Amino acid sequence: MCQLAAYIGDRPIAPLLMDCLRYQEGYFGGNATGLGVINNGSLSWIKESGPVDHVIQNSKIMGLTGTTGIAHSRLSLPNIIDARYNRAENAHPFINSASTIALMHNGIIANYETHWAKLAEDYAFKSYNPDINYITDSEVAVHLADQKLKEGMSLPDALRETANSLTGMVLLAAISVEEPETVYITNWIEACTLGKGDDETMFSSSSLGFQNVKEDFDVFTAPRNSFIKLTRDKIEISKLDANRKAPELKVNIDAFREEVTRVLTEKSPLYSLEILLMLDKGGGEKIFGITLEEWKAIQKLGWGDQNQIMDPLIQIAHEGAIKRCVEHRVEVGITVPRIIWSLP
Repeated sequence: MCQLAAYIGDRPIAPLLMDCLRYQEGYFGGNATGLGVINNGSLSWIKESGPVDHVIQNSKIMGLTGTTGIAHSRLSLPNIIDARYNRAENAHPFINSASTIALMHNGIIANYETHWAKLAEDYAFKSYNPDINYITDSEVAVHLADQKLKEGMSLPDALRETANSLTGMVLLAAISVEEPETVYITNWIEACTLGKGDDETMFSSSSLGFQNVKEDFDVFTAPRNSFIKLTRDKIEISKLDANRKAPELKVNIDAFREEVTRVLTEKSPLYSLEILLMLDKGGGEKIFGITLEEWKAIQKLGWGDQNQIMDPLIQIAHEGAIKRCVEHRVEVGITVPRIIWSLP
């Protein structure tokens, strides 16, 4: 699970998007940070291992300027235990070979190895680490889209077809120098919050990302099967895949409170990913009012909306049912902020 952000408008883009990531990264994210921007028809990017403040202190990321940008805070289980999986090359966004497109991803691409094997004939994977025979699964998406562009597709069609060819948990967001004030987002059952302002638009995985600017935007959750085009003055939403129906899961807050209390009674404290992984194994079905078999099938289908775990956690913490605190943990040599949950 990762946290993502994007913006089109005239605000200073690096401070805005780094703040947006910072408000989210303690929940899911923080192992690596990246920002890609378009300024005067040129694409620039910086990405490094570590949370927002670490990368700000150790790079020139705050010097990036532009009117369009995408930003990413990465989290994956291998990152936490082995630095070989968390180099700068593994961070987002990923760039096509012509340096005209920047793309980032949230989720886990289940069939990335199949695409990797085919694409490796024509593309060099910059995230490849021969010591562990590993690439970041997300990098296949930028090369798939680039391949389709070379075949004559438009960027929106290339991104739509790319997203629909990937299985698992998939949200993609991309910018291109060919459309310098446009952000395309493909959302399949992922965390996706949109904001429309006055001559500006914004995307954040969580509504938490709008914390500093929420009074200036009309904020809403995107549909779960959606293709989204952000421009300065408009948010256009269509179906990502008309042949698939995304499940509409609603959290029962009483069941959620009960299951989280059970999980934290078994082991405490836990950070957000640990709670999510435990609910994945059992308990998630109860909070959504479905059977365990249905819960497993929906997970296999690609459910990855961490907001449906994060938002209720915040709610029951406000109620006093659980405690929330920030702990700074060292993960493969870098100090990362983590939101920690425990019983009162």
